[in-house]
Amino acid sequence: MIAAVLAAFVAASLFAVGAAVQHQEAQAVTPGRPASLLLRLARRPLWLLGIVADGGAIAMQAVAFGYGSVPLVQSLLVAGLPLAALLSALLQHRRMLRAEVVGTLLCAPGIALLAPALSSTPSGHDPSRAAAIVAGVAVAAVALPLLALRSHRRFGGLYAGTAAGCVTGAGSVLLAVIAGRFGHWSALFGSWAVYTGVVVGVLGLLLAQIAFQTGDIGAPLAALTITEPLVAVVLAVTVLHDDLPSSGGAMAAAIAGAVLSVSGVLVLCRKASAERLPVGVHV
Repeated sequence: MIAAVLAAFVAASLFAVGAAVQHQEAQAVTPGRPASLLLRLARRPLWLLGIVADGGAIAMQAVAFGYGSVPLVQSLLVAGLPLAALLSALLQHRRMLRAEVVGTLLCAPGIALLAPALSSTPSGHDPSRAAAIVAGVAVAAVALPLLALRSHRRFGGLYAGTAAGCVTGAGSVLLAVIAGRFGHWSALFGSWAVYTGVVVGVLGLLLAQIAFQTGDIGAPLAALTITEPLVAVVLAVTVLHDDLPSSGGAMAAAIAGAVLSVSGVLVLCRKASAERLPVGVHV
């Protein structure tokens, strides 16, 4: 379990840095056809640096899945926001702002309650093709209408971030399936999971950039940070048959941890919107 926690924390930090950099660069690109957005962003060196951070985060997330369950790893990824806030204060040689302190003090005990309550056993179940197709259709049925509302004046960022979170959450479950087949290369490359995972990963990246173009980072990042682990846990339980807490005490701790973590995310992201700056990054 310790290896899963450490790898997940590293992944969370890298994801936070990647999201902040990508938001800055996506805001600098003129909105246009979504199909060409990634090509235009790929010409920007700083955006590519964010992609490198994302690549490192995905690698560490895969390592974490080798030692822990999807619910455990995904809940720990929320730690990226308070870690980024702390890193920002250190790099800028300043004290943490009140909102940063409050957000961190909410996330930290939330994660501390969540992690012990969730199973540390890696996901060892292969989803059936039928279950995977049903899950994919369900995710698309939720994400597509939300994406269509991205131009909404007030809640466009929230809708687009939620759509991106749905897709990246599904991608995280596929990554867990892929991680479970490391070392068994014929089974890995002979299955649909690795190829579907690449497609879903690119699609999730595209939707995240679209979300970041809607305005301030607060709403889309909060929606993405909350929706991704929620969707991943739901799919892990229903498709991979991962276990949730079975005792009343463990379930209560998990719910309390989730509420505290979500509250901390909202406080930190509201702070980012107020400053019109990415969370944890000074630009």
